[in-house]
Amino acid sequence: MNTITFPRIEDFRADLSPTEIEEAIAGNVRSIAAQAYIYDMPAFLHLRQLVDIIQARRHAAPTEAPLGGWLLMRNLATPATRTVTPNNDTLYGASYLLLDRQGPVVLTVPPIPDHYYSVAMLDADLDTFAIVSPRTFGNSGGTCLITPPGWTGAVPDGIDAMFTAPTPAIALFQRIFVRNEGDVANVRALQDAISLAPLNAAGTAGSAFPHIDLSSFDLPGLHDLRDPLRYFELTNFYTGLNPRPATDIGLTALFQSAGVGPASTLPDNPRLREAIARGALDGQEAINARISAGPFRRGWRIPDPGAGRPGTDYLARAATQTIMFGIFPPEEAIYFLGQRDSNGEQLNGQRRYTFTFAPGGLPPLGEYGFWSLTMYDAAQFLVGNPLNRYSLRPDSPNLTHGADGSLTIYLQADPPAGVPEGNWLPAPEGDFSVVLRTYLPRTPIRDGSWFPPGIRLAG
Repeated sequence: MNTITFPRIEDFRADLSPTEIEEAIAGNVRSIAAQAYIYDMPAFLHLRQLVDIIQARRHAAPTEAPLGGWLLMRNLATPATRTVTPNNDTLYGASYLLLDRQGPVVLTVPPIPDHYYSVAMLDADLDTFAIVSPRTFGNSGGTCLITPPGWTGAVPDGIDAMFTAPTPAIALFQRIFVRNEGDVANVRALQDAISLAPLNAAGTAGSAFPHIDLSSFDLPGLHDLRDPLRYFELTNFYTGLNPRPATDIGLTALFQSAGVGPASTLPDNPRLREAIARGALDGQEAINARISAGPFRRGWRIPDPGAGRPGTDYLARAATQTIMFGIFPPEEAIYFLGQRDSNGEQLNGQRRYTFTFAPGGLPPLGEYGFWSLTMYDAAQFLVGNPLNRYSLRPDSPNLTHGADGSLTIYLQADPPAGVPEGNWLPAPEGDFSVVLRTYLPRTPIRDGSWFPPGIRLAG
C-alpha cells in the first residue's frame, strides 16, 4: 500500500483555480450521489412495482380503479414466472395504495383455518410496518383499518386492528400456503375473500375505490432503465411524495444539496450531471460488492437481521431488497440463500451435491409454519425439469427420511442413482442457487443457533 500524505488542517488552501474548484465540487457531488443511489434503491424498487401493478390492473380489470384491487397469481409459480426468486409454496397477491389520495382503507381477512397465510403491508421504502398472519392475528379472520400518516379520524365499530402507514404510498402482499394441486381451488377462494375497500364518509367500508389521476405514474421501461440521471429524477419524485423518516432529515438535506434528494431538481451543469451519473455507478458497485461478499456461513448467505425493518444500514437494505424484493422481517420468515457449497465454491449443475438434515435437525417452526427448499438458475428463475419439481418441503410426495430420521436432498442435473426419486431437486446444467425458506421461525433460527447444514459435493 502506498503511503498517502495528508496535509495539516491548518495548511488549507484558499487559492484554488476555477478548474480545481470545479473538480473538487464535482468529486463531492459524486460521493453524495453514490450514497443517495444506495439510500434510494428500496424506494425505486417500490415505485417500479407500483407502476407494474397499475399497468397490469388496467389490463386485467379495465373498469376498476387500478389501485386498491388485488392482482392475484392464481397458480403456483413455474419457470415461466418472470419474478426473481419466486416461491413455489403459496399463491401470491399484490395491491398498492396511495393513502393520501384514497384515504383510510379497510382490509378484511376471512377465516383461514389450517393454512399459513399472510398479508404484509410495506411502506414506500419496503419496510414492513404490519403483517396480518397466524402469528399476529390468528386464523379466525377479522377487519383492519389502514390509515395514512397523521390521520386523526374516528375508528368505526367492528375494526379489530388499526395500522398507520409511515408513508402515503404502500404495498400489500398476500401469500396463502398451497398444500397440493388439489388445494389450489380452495386457496383461490380464500384469495378472493381477502378484500380492500375505502372507508366512506359514514365510517363503513365502501364498495369500490374511485378512479384517481395516475398519469404521473405512466412510466414505461423501468425494468430496462440504464440512465442514472433518470433514476434520480424518479427517486427525487417518489421520495418527494413519501416523506423521509425524521431520523434521516440531515442525510436527505445533504442529498438535496447535490440535487439528488426528495423533490429536488438535478443540476443543469454538465460537469455535475456527469458526477451524479458516476456516483450512481459507484453506488451500484457498492451494492454488487455487498451482494458478492455475503457474509456467508457454510456456503449460505447469512440473513440480514434488519431485513424488512427501518434502519440505517442503507447498503444492506439496498442489497437485500435487490435480491429478495419485499422480504419479510425475521419474526415472520427467514430465507437462507445458498450460492456456494460447503467448500465455498459456486454451485453448478456440472457437479452433484447432497444437502442433509441430521436427525432432529429440521428447522424449528411455529404452528402453521413450514420450510421449503427451492431451486433457481443463474438468473434467479425457477428451473424447468421433466418432473416439474421446483421445490421440496416436508409434505412433498415420496420424500423419504433415513432410518435414523435424517433427511438427504440431492441437488443435481441428472437423476440420482440408487436413492428415492422423491428426494431429488433437479438443478440446471450451469450455475444455480437454492433458497431455504422458513416461515414462522422459532427463536433458534432467529438468533442463529440453528443454521442450515452445508451443501456438500456428492462422493
